[in-house]
Amino acid sequence: MHRILLTAAAVLLAGCSSTPVEPGSAKRVPADRVYAYQAAVPGGATLVVSRDNGFWASGGCMATVLIDGKKVARINTGEVVKFQVKPGRHIVGIAGDDEGSGLCAMQIGQPVKETASEVAAGEVQKYRISGTQNGTDIRPSSI
Repeated sequence: MHRILLTAAAVLLAGCSSTPVEPGSAKRVPADRVYAYQAAVPGGATLVVSRDNGFWASGGCMATVLIDGKKVARINTGEVVKFQVKPGRHIVGIAGDDEGSGLCAMQIGQPVKETASEVAAGEVQKYRISGTQNGTDIRPSSI
């Protein structure tokens, strides 16, 4: 009986984890949810932000993407968005969706999660929004 319960618990937890979105299957964030950094920057760099699939990636609620403290997009699970930036130090982050309603509005006021990086001209840096039982986070990614 204990083995059955352990197996059931493992299956439930695995089903709830977030999974990386495959670059080829990721949906682009629609233009009406992207607010900045879309124009090409001469000698610039590209920041790519993708959001995992799965319940623990806060499925059902948008996340706000921030660059240098500025709201630049609203991203859903399984989506990807690219930003054109000047070379140098940038802080990429996520916050609750200030346009959310119902249960999603409860994200408003949640702590902003950020990571800093230095980008060089012509460089592409990727970031992944993922989720666990401890909440949603953003980190550099090779995917």
